[in-house]
Amino acid sequence: MNRDKFNIRKYKTKYLFIILLTSFIELSLTNISNSQMTGNSPRDLLWHEVQKCSTNQQKLHNPEPCVYVDIDNKYVVANGSKPVDYLLLPTDKISGIEAPQISRLNSRNYWQYAWNKATDKDYIRSKAPQVKSPEQIGLAINSPQARHQDQLHIHISCVKKTVSDELDKAEKNREITDRFQSQNYVNLESKNYSVRLLNNDSLSNSNNPFLLVKEFVGEKKMGEQSIAVVGRKQGGFYILKAASDAQNGYKAVAEKLLDEDCSTQK
Repeated sequence: MNRDKFNIRKYKTKYLFIILLTSFIELSLTNISNSQMTGNSPRDLLWHEVQKCSTNQQKLHNPEPCVYVDIDNKYVVANGSKPVDYLLLPTDKISGIEAPQISRLNSRNYWQYAWNKATDKDYIRSKAPQVKSPEQIGLAINSPQARHQDQLHIHISCVKKTVSDELDKAEKNREITDRFQSQNYVNLESKNYSVRLLNNDSLSNSNNPFLLVKEFVGEKKMGEQSIAVVGRKQGGFYILKAASDAQNGYKAVAEKLLDEDCSTQK
């Protein structure tokens, strides 16, 4: 009789454990599903900030926590994590450089918007008044392998003076032309970059750096790329690109070409 009671108690305990385990699994799956639906991920923090800025601008006419919101052109500008670092982000959900809709002929001109803010006196120059010329300014986007957020963002800051000097030198030595060269690189910050000239002051439409790089590497390889744009003394731009190399463990980070406290620009 005692043994029967023991067995009954054992089976009840086992049955209760199974119920609790099943409930826990269902709850966990529900939480994961809800997290995916709402974008509740550490990699979506920038996306949540964009949404907050857009909502505040529309309802309160206040862009905070961003510094600028352009509802018509669908982008915001936010402060980055460095002393002189701004981020331009789309108000549409776009993961990054690999997104096909940003490298078409009729794509939104995010690079042009970023350059307009970079040269506006209320941005970089408000924190670094020594910045007065285009060759002191740089824009960059990192490769998917190097980024920590899955919302497209272009860094806006100064460029390292050693980088702008090296680009000027390479152009004078005819190492840079008006198109990307497969076997011709400029070594910057110990990494090789393919570089081309853009001999006009537009980064829009057919001069969209996303489009220019895609035409060179092909759409399938855009998910490996990192791009920088640097102003030229003579006007126009240098467009730079580097690719991640999984085999050698290299993650392309064009942001490393930037001087995000403008200390080298004096």
